[in-house]
Amino acid sequence: MSTSINRPLSLVACGVVALGLYACGGGSGSSTPSSSATTVTGSIVKGPVNGATVTIRNAATGAVLGTTTSNSSGSFTLPIEFTGDVIVEATGGSYTDEATGLNTALSSPMRSVLTLAGSSVSGVVTPLTTLAYSYAFGSSTSGVTGAAFDARATALATQFQLNGVNLATTVPVVTGSTNAYGQVLRGLSQHLSTQGITLNAFTSSMFTASSQWTAFTTQFNSAYRLANPGSSLTFAFTGNGLTVGGTGGGGGAGSCGVRVTGSVTSNGFTVPVDLNYCVQGLPGSCESGNASLSQALAGQSGLIGGVSLSYAYSATCAQGAFTITLN
Repeated sequence: MSTSINRPLSLVACGVVALGLYACGGGSGSSTPSSSATTVTGSIVKGPVNGATVTIRNAATGAVLGTTTSNSSGSFTLPIEFTGDVIVEATGGSYTDEATGLNTALSSPMRSVLTLAGSSVSGVVTPLTTLAYSYAFGSSTSGVTGAAFDARATALATQFQLNGVNLATTVPVVTGSTNAYGQVLRGLSQHLSTQGITLNAFTSSMFTASSQWTAFTTQFNSAYRLANPGSSLTFAFTGNGLTVGGTGGGGGAGSCGVRVTGSVTSNGFTVPVDLNYCVQGLPGSCESGNASLSQALAGQSGLIGGVSLSYAYSATCAQGAFTITLN
């Protein structure tokens, strides 16, 4: 089966939650106090941010668990007496903008989500983690879960051709011998500079029309090539949801709303799941016995077959449901 995710910045790929328990740095778990400290280390990167105030919050309640300040390389270290999902928030400080070379104040918060489980955890806060956070939770600093963050971050990484890159734990290298993550951030900096867009406006925006995706595709490709001379990488953002091929079906006229609820447990952490999907191009009926429907869901890394999950099927798709199109 081949898959491609065509709507960037806000999508939840089926099965990402399940995978995130094993592979995503944001992680997923209950947020409960702990008597043992977790040493949180990391980097604030929009260009490395010097002098940023780093605040770690209880993701469920928003309560401040600790604060520190990033150094000239953007790094920080902070021990926290807590186990569970936390928000890592960076405010203030300054960085050298990759596009302009100017020393620039960090004028809007950047955020990420990590899971503390004792011992030590390392993570990063970048414009991409902030974008994933904004699409998952807006500007809220309570009621946040690692599962929801991981889903958006993984889909977002795929959109920017960072397959397999964990946005919350991989350190982007934006100068010298840049890595793929760093090259995307350089492209974003160039895009913001060229278009005259602030970081806050970009990370809080939500495109709703195909013309907006088309414009962003053209603009970002141009900015990326300018920021990364010699690169032949191209990007395509269309906002059409997830397209699934090779299901043995597809091209039908039917659609089906699927709500997945329950929980997934791994490594001692239990994650609540409540996701809505809209499967289009469906041949046959909207029910669990439809092989094309089951294969479309199961093919997205195995959410079907997870622990304690229930599936409800409806001929009407829920508003805002993640779209899967069979072809």
